[in-house]
Amino acid sequence: MTKAEIRDQVAERKKSFPPSPDGLRRAGQTLEKMSSAAVEKFQTLEVFKSAQAVGAYMPLPDEVDINPLFQALEKTFYIPAFDETSGSYRMARLTKELQKGRFGILEPTVPVFAAADELDLILVPGVAFDLTGRRIGRGGGFYDRLLPQYNAARAGICFDFQCLETIRVHP
Repeated sequence: MTKAEIRDQVAERKKSFPPSPDGLRRAGQTLEKMSSAAVEKFQTLEVFKSAQAVGAYMPLPDEVDINPLFQALEKTFYIPAFDETSGSYRMARLTKELQKGRFGILEPTVPVFAAADELDLILVPGVAFDLTGRRIGRGGGFYDRLLPQYNAARAGICFDFQCLETIRVHP
């Protein structure tokens, strides 16, 4: 299956959750409930519990809402922000002062970027993941360029229907 076909398949699965009045997709087993369950489970993993500095992401409406993780007081969180100097995205310390970035996703107003060895863990979003840790993103390659900048463990978080047995990826 091609990346485009996988993206279409996952998008179709998300459609099985009827829209709510606010435009988000919800049903008896809602994305919101599944999101809460995913975050709850993720918090029990040793890789998260032992991490002090965590790279994360600002969730889009159809992604696992990881905002509750940001309440972990003993951790410092970083999210992607565009670095004008390097011309690429880097992980910047999460602050209360956020603004919409180039793609309408929130990022720190005044980014303080993480050093290559500063992060313990990077929580990676994706459209689909497989059992060996490979992922398919939205197609822009932002995380493919961001991840090699850091010497950190990586973990994907997603809804069950986004987990596939295998994904063929290209270098």
